[in-house]
Formats: sequence, C-alpha cells, structure tokens
Amino acid sequence: MKRNLTLTLAAMALAALLTACGSGSAKSGTASDELTIPLDSLSDQPSFIDWEQDGTPMQLIVLLDGDQVRLAYNTCQSCAGSPYAYFEYADGLLTCQNCGNQFGLDSVGAVVGGCNPLPVGEASVEDGSVVIPASELKTNASAFANWRKFS
Repeated sequence: MKRNLTLTLAAMALAALLTACGSGSAKSGTASDELTIPLDSLSDQPSFIDWEQDGTPMQLIVLLDGDQVRLAYNTCQSCAGSPYAYFEYADGLLTCQNCGNQFGLDSVGAVVGGCNPLPVGEASVEDGSVVIPASELKTNASAFANWRKFS
C-alpha cells in the first residue's frame, strides 16, 4: 500500500511538472504582471500559451523559427469579434476556426492584417525567456472579449 501511494504521488508530481511548462500551460496576471515564456520550452512546432489578463482569457501562439521567436495572439485579425476567431494547428497549417483560412507557421507574428493571428506588438528576449509586458497584454485583452475557445 505504501509503495502504491509513493508511485502515485511520484506520477502526479511528474505530470504536474510536465504540464506546467508545456503547450497550453495556464497562467494569469493583473495589469502589472508580465508574461514570461522560457525559450527552452519552445520548438519549431507552435505552443499555445493560455493567459488570463484581468479576468479575460487569452491565448498566444509562440514557436521558434531558427533563432527567431515567432509570437502572435491566437485570434484572427479579420474575424475579430467572432467567438470562433481562433486558430488550431494540424498538418503543418494553422486554420481559422471561424472562416477556415489556412496558412503556414512562417507568417505567425509577421503578417499584419487579413486572416492571420494578431501579432504581438511589444516583446523581448531576456535571460533565456520571451517577455511580454503587462501593458501589451492589457491593450490586446479586448480582442478576446467574445472568444469561446475556453467555454
């Protein structure tokens, strides 16, 4: 019985450790909290980072393209306002769940306008992490007001 409890606790601890740093790990902040994403948790495949800004659920798409960080909010610039204006990744493409447009990862954070994820305007790389200031997150939280991905 003691051995089973030890194994169960070890498995729970490992699961918590693995999910805390992976794609979609939930974080929240207030008007004064910046978002930090460790570079060593990123790859050439998109990570979807959940964030709650002052009570508004948001999500960011982040990946590495060589030594460049690609970063955008997971909401469509053209379909903004729709509850389904977000992207899902499959077969090397991001697809808008509202209008169905698809595109490759090389346009994440690089294309302004059209049916693309909303680029993050201000971010930096500091001490091995991507840092997004609280002011940037707060400014763009309104783009997620009708978002239904978490509902």
